[in-house]
Amino acid sequence: MGMEWLQARVSESPSPLRERLQEVVAGIDTAADLSEALFDAARARLDDARGGVEHREAALDLLVADGLLTLACEAAAYSDPEAVAQRCRAMGPSGAMGRVAERWAGRS
Repeated sequence: MGMEWLQARVSESPSPLRERLQEVVAGIDTAADLSEALFDAARARLDDARGGVEHREAALDLLVADGLLTLACEAAAYSDPEAVAQRCRAMGPSGAMGRVAERWAGRS
């Protein structure tokens, strides 16, 4: 499981989502754990989108975050099935995604 797999998965995405995913993937550290790097990128994208949620462009950012989370889970499932449970916990209320959700809730 590596960058070739990731590039192949991203190339299957519809445009313009594919273009945004390619931008993010180009910045991923190839020495890092792929699942972890994708999860971190998704969390950052979701957190960044928070400020512009009233704008139509933010919808694409949210789709990119969703795509990155899906890819992170797929990468974990292929390379380390035990990591899938860790990712799910990290997405919960007390995990990293839960903290992002708290920041979203605090914006109103």
